[in-house]
Amino acid sequence: MTVFDLCCDACGGLLPGPDDGTRFLYHPGDFFLKDDSGLLCRSCWARTEAWLGERAKDRCSVCGREVEHARSLHVHRFGDPAGWQLCRVHAAALLNGLRTVEPKLEEAALTFAGDWPR
Repeated sequence: MTVFDLCCDACGGLLPGPDDGTRFLYHPGDFFLKDDSGLLCRSCWARTEAWLGERAKDRCSVCGREVEHARSLHVHRFGDPAGWQLCRVHAAALLNGLRTVEPKLEEAALTFAGDWPR
């Protein structure tokens, strides 16, 4: 969602306001690089939360693959410090499912904070 687009980031359905959906954020292993403008309608959030599964530290919540903090995508419901971590495959799937991510990402080209030179 942006100031100009009060629509669900997944299905595109119009939301009368931010309280009519679920705000979320994600970051690539460094909280200072977060995108906290995400908004999903209630049904899209329920589907996303079910797909994300159980929260597990240093494991992809979807497939259970071991991941590093700085080399995984972190997804949080806005205001909730506990979140989900995603491996490269599932990070690309989540991000490419959002209308606001353009151009769509190629899984092999997706990088995280731990991949970048300091």
